[in-house]
Amino acid sequence: MIDIEKYLLLVEKPVQYMGNELNSIHKKDFKVNMCLFFPDIYEVGMSNLGIRILYDTLNKVDGFSLERGFSPQEDMEAVMRENNIPMFSLESRTPLKEFDVIGFSLSYEMSYTNVLNALDLAGIPFRPEDRTEDDPLIMAGGTCTVNPAPMSRFIDYFVIGDGEDVMSEIAKIFVTNKDKTKAEKLELIKDIDGVYIPKLHSGKKIKKAIVHNLDNTEFYANQIVPFVKIVHDRVSIEIQRGCTRGCRFCQAGYTYRPVRERTLGKNLSLIEKSLRSTGYNEVSLSSLSSSDYSKIDPLLSNLQKKYGSNNLSIGLPSLRMNPYSVEVAKQIQSGKKTGFTFAPEAGTQRMRDIINKGVTEEEILETAVAAVKAGWASLKFYFMIGLPFETDKDLKGMHELVMKVIKVCKPFTKKLNITVSVSNFVPKPHTPFQWVEQMNIEEMERKHQLLKDIFYRAKHTTLKMHFREKSYLEGFLSRGDEKIGELLEKVWSKGAKLEDHGRNFQFYRWKEAIEELNLDEKDYIGERSTDVKLPWDMIDIGVSHKFYMEELKKAKEAALTPDCRDNCINCGMKGRIKECGEMISDNLEKK
Repeated sequence: MIDIEKYLLLVEKPVQYMGNELNSIHKKDFKVNMCLFFPDIYEVGMSNLGIRILYDTLNKVDGFSLERGFSPQEDMEAVMRENNIPMFSLESRTPLKEFDVIGFSLSYEMSYTNVLNALDLAGIPFRPEDRTEDDPLIMAGGTCTVNPAPMSRFIDYFVIGDGEDVMSEIAKIFVTNKDKTKAEKLELIKDIDGVYIPKLHSGKKIKKAIVHNLDNTEFYANQIVPFVKIVHDRVSIEIQRGCTRGCRFCQAGYTYRPVRERTLGKNLSLIEKSLRSTGYNEVSLSSLSSSDYSKIDPLLSNLQKKYGSNNLSIGLPSLRMNPYSVEVAKQIQSGKKTGFTFAPEAGTQRMRDIINKGVTEEEILETAVAAVKAGWASLKFYFMIGLPFETDKDLKGMHELVMKVIKVCKPFTKKLNITVSVSNFVPKPHTPFQWVEQMNIEEMERKHQLLKDIFYRAKHTTLKMHFREKSYLEGFLSRGDEKIGELLEKVWSKGAKLEDHGRNFQFYRWKEAIEELNLDEKDYIGERSTDVKLPWDMIDIGVSHKFYMEELKKAKEAALTPDCRDNCINCGMKGRIKECGEMISDNLEKK
């Protein structure tokens, strides 16, 4: 165990390095150990639902111990480097180098350099060929790994798709084969769905891992309660996985197919156990589209009936834009109303049809009026700019839509305030827009200025826009190839790390590294031919190339694709999961 107590008073929020939180697990008897490392600071990583699920699930495997690790903040890193303290796990403060496996959770492209920083702090070589049998196996999972190419030069094996079942299977194999070499262990897991091993799987298609039944997955009721406030400081329960709406820009909507619901009874039981074991009085019912859960009404009514007198706060992070969502929000709202969030994504109906948003202007206005009448005076609208086939008229449509909302809502409140939050569209792998051009920095600047001019002096509105440079780089990395690994090494050596915090982000480092490596931005953010092989084509998420092509064609025609809960739209997933479309609570309860 590394002794860090004497240094804790030198750093901000020292409790994030102490461990021993309520419900943390400290195994003494195990054959194989792994550190699940979230390459960001503690308060961000501990808010990640995937970490909570895997922590509980993998620690249920006999002979296997899973601990956590997080990126140190700048002050702690300085202390560690000055005093030769290696990167360590939270539970036992064991140096990462002493684990059998280190697993990195990759949920955001800009965290890639944090992976390299953690390996450097641990004294572990970046590349597999430079590591020995005394070094851990390095794996990666998470949403970003649907394109493993940018990180493939650093990782021994990836787990792509739903992690809980396949990682438990791998853990059991490693326990049984503890004394085998790393190469032998990789041979043992290479044929498991979801496992991608760069040096063994060249040219081979890898099917993503899919959990077939959420009811059969292990409960994760004993969620850790941090000593310090985290980003999402509450119980988080995944009531269903996947989404059927088919928004063409949404990577999660494609990569988490098919939709699988947890039964009403299991959701209620999991919520009850989690609240009891943590002491929280707030629960977030997590899903890509929470109001689409087929049992949302009885779920909420049961929670209100059981906990209504205990002031339980219920969060539904993703609601559809319709008056019904307002009724749902009214049902769960307790105390002061903060803000009501809308995500029309685009200002004109043409653009909303292009991206298959499936919401009309009338529905947006009706929902806004219903929200204001119900007591919400603060509304937040999410838009994207740089979407395929967008014109300046579509940008001006954002202002026109917001002005219409103000006009219809003003008769019902004198305190109306609308926050207009604008992000820059990044085309993602495994979506119909994976081939389209992304805005470059100059085009982002032009469109940002256009919006500033349009909204200048607009009453009752506040305009917020996402960093241009980060969006540019996110596109560079998300659709990157193996050359991005070299870029990451170079930019890390220039000091790039923890770039989502404070003033750490410095775009010039990335520009220098891109120029030094002679990388052409058109190869990464430019339009791509639909006939050319893409760096992520080796990953089969279950949706067919033909379907992506059809959806891109429909986008050009501003044609809608219906919700596949009503009728199968032949995306290809039924070829992998024949029960696709039928994995809802009613059907599961009848079995």
